[in-house]
Amino acid sequence: MTQEIQKIKTFCGEFYLRPLKKEDIEETLQLMDQCVGENLYQKAELEQTIGRQDRALLLLKTAEEELAGYIYYYLTSADQIAEDARLAVQKIRQVCGQGALAPVRESRSVRKPQLVGKLQSVGIKEAFRRQGLAVLMMEYALAQFAGKGVENVFIICWNAGGKVPLEKALQKCQFVHLSSAKQIWYDKKDLFCPYCKGRCKCDAEVYFKRIRTGNPTET
Repeated sequence: MTQEIQKIKTFCGEFYLRPLKKEDIEETLQLMDQCVGENLYQKAELEQTIGRQDRALLLLKTAEEELAGYIYYYLTSADQIAEDARLAVQKIRQVCGQGALAPVRESRSVRKPQLVGKLQSVGIKEAFRRQGLAVLMMEYALAQFAGKGVENVFIICWNAGGKVPLEKALQKCQFVHLSSAKQIWYDKKDLFCPYCKGRCKCDAEVYFKRIRTGNPTET
């Protein structure tokens, strides 16, 4: 994914997006803990995003270098989305237009599964919320996916007591609600949910968006 710095201008000032660096990890983990719950993400996972072409963790910084937010996204498969969302593989494949029973063409080579995009996590520091920054980051990630030839993007969102924190941003980015998923984070025993005040019993909402693509890029 991108290794470039992207400037973002808003009515509240100028920000920029840049890839995570090793020296950013501790501060980024602290913000992720505040936004989505303690211990959902670990240092090793963040380290694996650095310099990758199939995934990115971008930091949203102010002109003064203050961390304002982040977005984490990557390429994956329809089958992995189904596993993550605890949905039938056939349902996700149908959404992607792949079809569970699509005929197999005669070929000496095995056709690679169609890649999809996943917005894994979006977080904004409290002081910078309600400025449309999540939407700007999500739109940038969607453009990145389109440039990779990805047609379908998914996001699995936290439902905290009937409220989806990213709901307004999802609407502005024209995501479509696909399904609900029951307690998908309950098995993560180390996760401290800020809503449940302990082990997470929250449900999730699964959304998707079909996007126009640019010229596919080899990955």
